[in-house]
Amino acid sequence: MRGPFRGKFFDDGGAITKMANTTYLTHVVEPHIVRWLSDRIGIPLEHREVPVGPRTDGELVHFKFDGVSRDGQVGALVSTSHTVKPGGTRKLHVDASVLLQAPFARRFMIFVNHDVKANFVNRCDGLLPLAKIEMLVCEDVPADMVAEISKVQADSKSEAGDKGKLCRPGGKRR
Repeated sequence: MRGPFRGKFFDDGGAITKMANTTYLTHVVEPHIVRWLSDRIGIPLEHREVPVGPRTDGELVHFKFDGVSRDGQVGALVSTSHTVKPGGTRKLHVDASVLLQAPFARRFMIFVNHDVKANFVNRCDGLLPLAKIEMLVCEDVPADMVAEISKVQADSKSEAGDKGKLCRPGGKRR
């Protein structure tokens, strides 16, 4: 059987490989950060799918957000990333694009790393109307959670063949 399955084995054309298990991030870390945001803004948020726009054939597309208010006026996406590499920045660019497409009155992107947030803003401000997104860094992540985030990300790096070359946060786009 071919195909990427989180935390599962898959056949990559001869060798059996174990994918990094990101379940901890999606089931423990992200909900913790969404609760932190909920407490901060005084609005309960829950993981929920929201329509974001039509496909070219007119069919409505839905996207699962990390946090959405009951009335659908507030939406949030969480980034547990610690990388400032181009691939990570591209993912955040896509996340922000989807967040901006959704019909929220308030939009949040929550980071766990100041450098990742700064790099994203430096690289994407002007390409997207980032002023429409409230960006926060959650510093209320327990040390054991930070350690587990690092472990999951190290597993993901080795799976992707990342040799650990250091990248510095980028400056502003020209």
